[in-house]
Amino acid sequence: MIVATTERLVLRDLEERDAADILLLNNDPEVLKYVHDIPFANVAAARHWIADIGRQLPLGIGRWAIERHDGTWIGRCSLRRQANDEVLMGYRLLREHWGKGYASEAVRVMLDHAFNVHRLPYVASKVARDNIASQRVVLKNGGRFWKEDACGHFTDALVYRFEL
Repeated sequence: MIVATTERLVLRDLEERDAADILLLNNDPEVLKYVHDIPFANVAAARHWIADIGRQLPLGIGRWAIERHDGTWIGRCSLRRQANDEVLMGYRLLREHWGKGYASEAVRVMLDHAFNVHRLPYVASKVARDNIASQRVVLKNGGRFWKEDACGHFTDALVYRFEL
């Protein structure tokens, strides 16, 4: 199911057909550098991860594929409700699509979805302190530094907050 679109991108539910792309994404050490995930062993493991998304998001919202309108698979993104009712936004792209504005475009459409569909009062994003590129994306899209917190194996992540 398509969740949202922009001029260049489509955000849609992740499906079994995305397993090979998810495997590529989660096996690139540069992509995983600032996140807490580990590489998948094979396509079957990626397929299992996709099938398990409902359990991974017990409190709701979603994880989506990011594609160009021509069907080129770019990456994935998510809005994940936490136990404290906070909603965290995240994304990752295949390295060949870095530096083309896709991350900012995906963030803008996720924020639009969060505020206009889910009527959230705010969205948070945790970014590793050394991840300067993601900090730029966050700031470009109106994120304001909120606090420091742990994120995965990073004890000193920066937490940004987005509000309407």
